[in-house]
Amino acid sequence: MPKRKKGPKQAEKALDTFSEKRKRGRPGLRPSEISGRSYNYRLIFSHIWDVVGSALLKAETEEDVDRAFDPRPVYKREFLPLASRILRVLHDPKFPKRPEPQRNFLADSLAGRDWISPRRCRDICGQERRKDRERARFKILRWEFYIVCSCKYKGPSLNHTCPKCGSEIPISSRFLENTSLFWPST
Repeated sequence: MPKRKKGPKQAEKALDTFSEKRKRGRPGLRPSEISGRSYNYRLIFSHIWDVVGSALLKAETEEDVDRAFDPRPVYKREFLPLASRILRVLHDPKFPKRPEPQRNFLADSLAGRDWISPRRCRDICGQERRKDRERARFKILRWEFYIVCSCKYKGPSLNHTCPKCGSEIPISSRFLENTSLFWPST
């Protein structure tokens, strides 16, 4: 049997290696997810706080937390697994005295479920709200068209009109249907 002239090809990259470097932070925890859950909890508590709030503030055991949600049993499934965490947050030395801050404090603290501490959860929610405020600072103040008018003017429009003759740019539903040519839908 003749000998092989070339050896078998060596794989440049093993099949079982990871394709990319792992991101920083805890895997599976996205700050936007925690912030979104906090927002949802804030809405829920704003609707049910008048009914549930006083009983919840008096709760000393997990059974008391269970009884506090009796008038609104729809929310039991969401909040009963968090009963021990709710008690811990309610007995926090920094727990606010007024109703609205109490709701928000509790919502922000519970948003991390049992994955992160209530304090860290409140920090994440605050950071995300700060980022949202920064994003909201910048907006388009005015948008204009480049026009070719029947009065022979060529150039940018001024407040959606021709600066030379004052004729308006008709913005119709037909125009809005064709904006997908310029701005792809997401």
